Amino acid sequence: MSDAIQLINEQKDYNKESLEYFKRCIDGRDVGFNYHVISVFGSQSSGKSTLLNHLFNTKFDTMDAQVKRQQTTKGIWLAHTREVNNNAGTQETGSDYFILDVEGSDGAERGEDQDFERKAALFAISVSEVLIVNMWEQQVGLYQGNNMGLLKTVFEVNLSLFGKRDNDHKMLLLFVIRDFVGVTPLESLRESLVNELEKIWSDLNKPAGCEDSTIYDFFDLEFTGLAHKLLQEENFFNDMKKLGDSFVNESTDPYYFKSHYHHNLPVDGWNMYAEQCWEQIENNRDLDLPTQQILVARFKTEDIANEAYGKFIETYTEDTKAIIEKREELVSYLKKTKDECIAEYDERASRYAKAVYEEKRIELLAKVDGQLYETSLTYFKKLSEKLLQQLEDEMKDKQSLKTPFEERYDIAFEKIESEFDNNVTEFFSNDVITKVKDIELKFAKDLDLKKCELRDAELANLISRIKKHITARIKEEEIEILTKPSPTLWDDVTDKFDSIISESLKRFQLEDGTYDFKMGLSQENNEKEYQNIRAFAWHILGTIVHDYLKEDTIVSLLRDRFEAKFRYDHNDIPRLWKNEEEIDLSFRIAKEHALEILNVLTIAVKSDGTEVIPDAQDDDAEGDVYYEDDSGVYHSQRFAHILTEAQKEKVLQQFRRQINVTVLDSKRSIITSSTHVPIWVYVLIVVLGWNEFMMIIRNPLGVTFLLISVVSFYFIQRLGLWGHVIRVANTVIGETRTTIKDKLKDFVLEEEHGSRPTASSTSFEMKDLSEKED
Repeated sequence: MSDAIQLINEQKDYNKESLEYFKRCIDGRDVGFNYHVISVFGSQSSGKSTLLNHLFNTKFDTMDAQVKRQQTTKGIWLAHTREVNNNAGTQETGSDYFILDVEGSDGAERGEDQDFERKAALFAISVSEVLIVNMWEQQVGLYQGNNMGLLKTVFEVNLSLFGKRDNDHKMLLLFVIRDFVGVTPLESLRESLVNELEKIWSDLNKPAGCEDSTIYDFFDLEFTGLAHKLLQEENFFNDMKKLGDSFVNESTDPYYFKSHYHHNLPVDGWNMYAEQCWEQIENNRDLDLPTQQILVARFKTEDIANEAYGKFIETYTEDTKAIIEKREELVSYLKKTKDECIAEYDERASRYAKAVYEEKRIELLAKVDGQLYETSLTYFKKLSEKLLQQLEDEMKDKQSLKTPFEERYDIAFEKIESEFDNNVTEFFSNDVITKVKDIELKFAKDLDLKKCELRDAELANLISRIKKHITARIKEEEIEILTKPSPTLWDDVTDKFDSIISESLKRFQLEDGTYDFKMGLSQENNEKEYQNIRAFAWHILGTIVHDYLKEDTIVSLLRDRFEAKFRYDHNDIPRLWKNEEEIDLSFRIAKEHALEILNVLTIAVKSDGTEVIPDAQDDDAEGDVYYEDDSGVYHSQRFAHILTEAQKEKVLQQFRRQINVTVLDSKRSIITSSTHVPIWVYVLIVVLGWNEFMMIIRNPLGVTFLLISVVSFYFIQRLGLWGHVIRVANTVIGETRTTIKDKLKDFVLEEEHGSRPTASSTSFEMKDLSEKED
């Protein structure tokens, strides 16, 4: 029990220190909804404070009738108690009681000013569960004396405020009839009061929609009598104890504290609610009690939510940084902090209006989940980076590179997807994250990007290897064909080109003739890569053809073709010219043979007359465009155009000049061989050497030597080894000369040594002479 405080003073000011009073009364206990608010209402000096002091053991000031009958309670006073006098004695209950002692009505001090009376009565109805209407027995039946006029005004305001809404909240009007001596039965007094109240209610100006409402829709009515305190003191206290039973024992009939009387506000929110009600009453604004309850609930629940969230966030960031990559520890910590935050809010805020409590709870959950979601995103970002790196490592593992890309990717993808899903499931099942779609979509997107990155890199590597292989084969095999041109040159070149492409891509070719590079590409992209390879091959072939078939090269090819036909017969044996007519005939044939490929080397045209045009082309190619070279000659950039007409004429002139020189050299060799040695010389050799020939023929050794010499001469001549023979002979002669010189030199030195003593012998003789003299 605490001393009373003035909640609202005479100047109609609400006590700002009331909150501290509530805190002292509660003293840190968790009261929650386990409290009751009781107001007393009645005429001035009717014993209201005395009633409350005896019933609830409070300490309100009371009037001393022996001194002066005057107003004792000014304004509205509030007292706290946990004791109620009943038949069991002064019993401390398990609930807290807050008692409002309202200034008496119809006092001389206020006179005609009834404004405060109305506002005080309306305030009592607004904030109380039970309104005790204190009246004397002789006042029953009176209109002003029993405050029926004031009640009518309060009923009208109350009806206008709450009549239009479905409202389950009621309050108890407890009429305590004082100085009840029993002459008139209590039931008779009850009936009279009920009739008066019903009549008052029927005369009210009811708002639209409330025409059929009754007083019982908003109030419960109870009546009790108290004996005269002075004349029947013992009966008075017995009646007081009986009245106390109805406030304490739920089994008592009637029991005055029913659940629908309560305002559903925890005790720490009731003071704010009461202050707002009085502010609106005092300022003559519409008093909407449910709205006030909602406002209080919003304020308190928001305050509780902010406090709970503040504790949650206080060490959250630092704690999560240390364990951001440790899944089990992180999940456990996030779940624990979330549960603690929500539990703290639930414990304190669930006492307020359910709708507001749930609304703020949703908001708090959203804030907490948002923070947890951000942390989870950080974790999953790091996890994604780790899994994507794992995917890349597995895809680049040398042991698996022999397996097609798509098959390798499916195996690696299944592993990392399973690990990612396990992580998401653990976070979701522990209520750490409530939405996983965005996280899964983000990972799927990153995974697709990584797949494209790996596929592009591996495809580029594969295409690069294919291009290198094709380039090497084209350079080797196509140049070999170009070095031996024939009328079907370009048929051979294109056939070989198609063969190289086909053999290089054979492992990627499908039965229907399309290509699949086993990278998981669409048919369109596979075809695009194939065309890319083919365009590259055409570019390489074009570069080789145009780089090789320059003017000088074509002249050399024509000359080689001419000389092969001119100098050698059909058995590939060198020709021995007998006369100029034979040379001229061979010249004409060889020239025609050489010139039949000039047009072939000038423009790439197949044997069927179609020009060689690449069937695949780079996107950057400019098509059939002409350009000017350093000599001022225009060239076509088309594949088939090798020489211009001017270049062709230049090649023809150089070719003719070179073959003319060859023919002249051939003719000179005939003249030289026929005029250099006269015939008579051969006759003279035969005559003069006849005896020697006969001697050799008669000698078997000579015949053998002659045969060996003839055979050696034939093979040396046939194989063209005279150069080697001459070099060997020169070497033998040189070695022989050197040997002879060395021998002669040694011989001369020996002769000189034999004719005079050497320096060494003289020295020895001088030494011997000196020894003898000693």
